[in-house]
Amino acid sequence: MISIQLALCLVTKANLSYRSIPRVFKALNQTLNLGLKEPTHTTVLIWMKKQGVANFKDKSFFQGKKWFLIIDESIQFGNKKLLSVMAVLSSPLRTKALTYLDLIPLVLKSSTSWKSEQIKQEIINSIDVKDVEYVVCDNGNNLKSTCSILDLAHIEDVNHKFSGFIKNIYEKDPIFESYTKHLSGMRGKLSLSKFAHLIPPSQRIISRFMNLTPLFVWGDKTLKLIESKKLNAQEFEKVAFLLSYKAFIKDTLMILNTLNLIQRKLKTNHFNQVQVNECLLELKNLKSAKGLLIAEKMRSYFEITSAKLNPDKQLVCSSDIVESCFGKYKEVVRLNKTIGVSDICLSISCLTNNGDIKELKRALEKTKMKDVKRWSKENIGETLFKKRKALYSEIRENKNIKTAA
Repeated sequence: MISIQLALCLVTKANLSYRSIPRVFKALNQTLNLGLKEPTHTTVLIWMKKQGVANFKDKSFFQGKKWFLIIDESIQFGNKKLLSVMAVLSSPLRTKALTYLDLIPLVLKSSTSWKSEQIKQEIINSIDVKDVEYVVCDNGNNLKSTCSILDLAHIEDVNHKFSGFIKNIYEKDPIFESYTKHLSGMRGKLSLSKFAHLIPPSQRIISRFMNLTPLFVWGDKTLKLIESKKLNAQEFEKVAFLLSYKAFIKDTLMILNTLNLIQRKLKTNHFNQVQVNECLLELKNLKSAKGLLIAEKMRSYFEITSAKLNPDKQLVCSSDIVESCFGKYKEVVRLNKTIGVSDICLSISCLTNNGDIKELKRALEKTKMKDVKRWSKENIGETLFKKRKALYSEIRENKNIKTAA
């Protein structure tokens, strides 16, 4: 059982692939002479899937307590999206950000699209809505509509909300477009040159307004190198254009740093009147035209969200922990994206397990492979991999028939 516990921890905590586990066991045996039985990667997959299915609870488990839900849907995997609904026990006071162990999986299910009626049905099949206090999710129309249909307060994810403010102010700003175009050009021209050490960090195309800070930190630091004359003539030539953006970089970095500080407060100490008052004080540092616009939007956000709770109550306003679950899953499947959404997504459910060896033993004894197959049939359906395999097997069969003829 220790070997099983170690194997699953290496997957869920260390982000190792399933095929890496046998090699890790072999290395441990060779260096430490532990005598561990080396499992195959398929055996580790079976353990993970059984544990993942066992972590789902009956509807009766949630009765008599108050919960809030975190809902998110993944990016497209093949032709399907993965819906995740996690339940979290409401608490009068939280002093740290949520962890995987705070989550109890309600729904992990794939579909070509997720409409509000479908999401609603999945939720009411899993938990009595009267035991749910509110829902944390982004501002997607289907998720907002689900909250409305279920008559549940929608607490907007702070990360998506703040990036929306940034997008609204900067997306069509000519100076911002010019600055980012310059940086993109630098990456293209200098990445393979002797000036590669100067290039700015790359940026994700998806959700670009959620990760702008590194671009402006780079700009600010490079300006300081210029001002302190740490660059030689050739290096200076490559980054001299930054001087014309100095005021813009300084102002934008002040805005981003303020928003990042407020986000950290709200993600760690969560949304309550004390935190709101502290955040409002931070907004007083924003004095530029763009800063004042951001501050106005922030105050409106605080006012609207405050109206959704009792002044003495604390709300979780971040879905980061579920985003992290998706990130772990993407790491598991990144080497073979053609597989699409499969029952390997049960690795997300596995993350919510505390690793207790007695609980693991009960889960593996209670859950059979027929339970895993039934779960997969009900929640995943035909995978992209199976569809591809079935299609191309027809070619092999036809070839064999012709050869026999």
